[in-house]
Amino acid sequence: MCRCNAGYQGDGSTCFDVNECSTGTAQCDANAICTNTEGSYTCRCNSGYQGNGLTCADVNECSTGTPPCGSNADCTNTDGAFTCKCRPGYQGDGITCTPSSDGCTLANTPCHADADCQHSGGSFTCQCREGYEGNGHTCIDVNECSASTPPCGLNAICTNTDGYFTCECQHGYHGDGFQCTDINECSTTSPCDQNAYCRNTEGSYVCTCRDGYQGDGRTCTDVDECVVSPCGQNARCRNTAGSFTCSCHNGYQGDGITCNDVNECATLAPCDANADCTNTIGSFQCSCREGYQG
Repeated sequence: MCRCNAGYQGDGSTCFDVNECSTGTAQCDANAICTNTEGSYTCRCNSGYQGNGLTCADVNECSTGTPPCGSNADCTNTDGAFTCKCRPGYQGDGITCTPSSDGCTLANTPCHADADCQHSGGSFTCQCREGYEGNGHTCIDVNECSASTPPCGLNAICTNTDGYFTCECQHGYHGDGFQCTDINECSTTSPCDQNAYCRNTEGSYVCTCRDGYQGDGRTCTDVDECVVSPCGQNARCRNTAGSFTCSCHNGYQGDGITCNDVNECATLAPCDANADCTNTIGSFQCSCREGYQG
């Protein structure tokens, strides 16, 4: 018994080639071309696809080493192909793009929103505005405050803004931010307590309570010096605002710090004419002479 080989059909005595491409038995990819051969067939991926013919994947022409579009065109990959479109400000088929008659007047300007378009001699250029940097098609804000040489004054705070910056003098200084001078807080309404000294410093000030007062300088309270007994032992202490006074007790004399006993018998003659006076510490005693009483 005779039987036709694979890829042929017939009764074995006579065999004819089977066209797998027309019978639908070929196993080529949907994106491949089937070619019938004697007793078999071949599969070849269509243009824009790659693979062995049985499996074909799209080729991204836009990501190849050499872009297929012009330098002033955008490439868009499609299924099995690609498209090239000239960028705003240019005209052509995408493979070749030339500047429009005046790209700067187009509604869809080719330049960035923060760039200026300049037309000259059938062409144009895009230049980022002051405060921005880039190629004109893309512009980003320049942070002037991070420059090696800050634009603001020595005693100022720099704040970056979109396309620019602001300078503000630090607390304790006044000016336009480019030049800042120290504020003498002590020459105006004193920020210190009325019982404190104000001393101006660079960018600030210092408050110090006067002698006889205590506190942080902004608030000062009277010191009661009598608590520590600054006077002599034979004197009384009286606290006053910011100070104190010492006065000797009765029977003593001095400045209150040093108090000496007063000899009343020698100065005042406080006793009767018929009595003897005896001085004591801080006082005196009178005793009637013999033959007298009282």
